[in-house]
Amino acid sequence: MKNILVTTDFSEKSIASLHVAINLAKQHNAKVYVLHAIELPIRLMTESQVSVPEAMYFLNLTKQRFNDLKKEIDTTVEVIDLVETAPLPEAVEEVVKKYHIDLVFMGSNGASGAKELFIGSNAEKVIRSASVPVLVIKNPHEKLKIKHMMFGCDFSKRFLKPFEKALKLAKVFGAKVDLVYVNTPYQFLTTSEINKRMEEFLKEAEHSHQHFETHVYNDIRVETGILNYVKENNIDLICMFPNGRKGIAHFFNGSISSDLVNHSSTPVLTIKLEK
Repeated sequence: MKNILVTTDFSEKSIASLHVAINLAKQHNAKVYVLHAIELPIRLMTESQVSVPEAMYFLNLTKQRFNDLKKEIDTTVEVIDLVETAPLPEAVEEVVKKYHIDLVFMGSNGASGAKELFIGSNAEKVIRSASVPVLVIKNPHEKLKIKHMMFGCDFSKRFLKPFEKALKLAKVFGAKVDLVYVNTPYQFLTTSEINKRMEEFLKEAEHSHQHFETHVYNDIRVETGILNYVKENNIDLICMFPNGRKGIAHFFNGSISSDLVNHSSTPVLTIKLEK
């Protein structure tokens, strides 16, 4: 891991997430890029030169905030501040490609009620589009200890590549990994069917020689099953896979990853499924 991106809106949680990222960067001699995305009002992007002073005001204000922020952080790590005038998901992806980012850190308050249904949290929007793993933290602590991860999916072949990425990050954190299948009444499989599927999955995985604990957890819904498993087994990090749905498709079908980002107090690592 060489390049870490942290998104910030200069809130307490995003700054706390920055401290967590810097602590991780110190361990791996990595650079930390800090991104603030400014969505300028449409009129500033469409009007002529009259709008330039107002746009410059927002940019200068952000620069001052970055200068103040640098006084609070560990200076032994290289920290580069970035400003993009674009919606956050687009800004993140542009920075990811330009600076070869390995991992994105986000602090999040989540979203609930009507906001969750129609708008969603910033973190939720980013995880649906980011091409690299995104680590979403709700309750940031300067020294985040991740020693026990859970990898939850249906263990079909499409999860093999995300599994390899998850294992690489588990190695970075020095964490044990539990493989968990949440069995629900609506997509019920017998224990023997699930065990067979998980065995076949591990045989095809590149790290099939490693030992992993496999678990079948029964619950009404996948999301509640994951949250309950996390609570009962002292999990430090949930690894999930956003489906990339947007707009009306997301409204009707939902996304387990997005739900967990909004509702879980445990950090969530999302790895986008390749099409």
